[in-house]
Amino acid sequence: MKLFTKNLSGIFLITLFLIGFGTTSFSQEHRSVKLGEIREVHSDITGVDYELIINYPYSYSKDTLKKYPVVYFCDGYYDFPLMTAIYGSQIYDQTIAECFLVGFSYKGDISDYGPLRMFDYVPTKDKFYKVGGGAPDFLKVVEQDFIPYMENNFRIDTNWRALGGSSAGGLFTLYALFTRPNLFDAYMAISPATLWDNNWLFKYEEEFSKTHSDLPVSLYMTGGEKENSMFVSSIKKFDEVLKNRNYTNFRYQFRILDNSYHSGSKPEGYNRGMLFIFEPLLKK
Repeated sequence: MKLFTKNLSGIFLITLFLIGFGTTSFSQEHRSVKLGEIREVHSDITGVDYELIINYPYSYSKDTLKKYPVVYFCDGYYDFPLMTAIYGSQIYDQTIAECFLVGFSYKGDISDYGPLRMFDYVPTKDKFYKVGGGAPDFLKVVEQDFIPYMENNFRIDTNWRALGGSSAGGLFTLYALFTRPNLFDAYMAISPATLWDNNWLFKYEEEFSKTHSDLPVSLYMTGGEKENSMFVSSIKKFDEVLKNRNYTNFRYQFRILDNSYHSGSKPEGYNRGMLFIFEPLLKK
């Protein structure tokens, strides 16, 4: 009988707790956490409605005369929360400069983001996968739509901008580097798909090297130790190509990330990449 009474008391207390918790939770105001601001940008180049997901510099509303650099990055739909978390930590540690973060995305509710990004980020249409080929036009979108939009609507320091991407986005980042090397001052290629279309990028970089000996940009590139062996092997080979090319004024760092798989390489890759690309700005 005592045991039964004890159980009833416990149930009664738990019931009171749940009722109290429920009352408290429903009586409080519910608010969303603001991670960024979305701006819609239509491109006549592709006929597509894009979204730019924007994180403001912390001092933007206080210092009304200051202009800020921009870090643009692929897959804002996926990686914007990650990038803002990295940014906040590094600003706290004073290891990077204040800047805008601008992630590339698409307008509307999208159930399958993959085909859109694969078309836009990949320079060629692979014979096996039969996707890709939109990167030449998407790079024009970045240059002629996204960058002017930011510079016309915000206080932007036009003297420095960076581009980053992972996987297919990393391939796009490297494609941009060897297509419009002066468009950005710094690049982050996290686990880039360098093996795409039978190592197409290797041939593209080789053609670039025939007419360019000077490459005055920063590049941070990574591969994950535990990625698919063919995938990471291609990244390592591309690293050797870049190291042996001896471009002048080329500031380059490569790292194999310990115990990292493909998508999981992004947090450490972007964290280290941001530190690397911002070093020259902090020294000014």
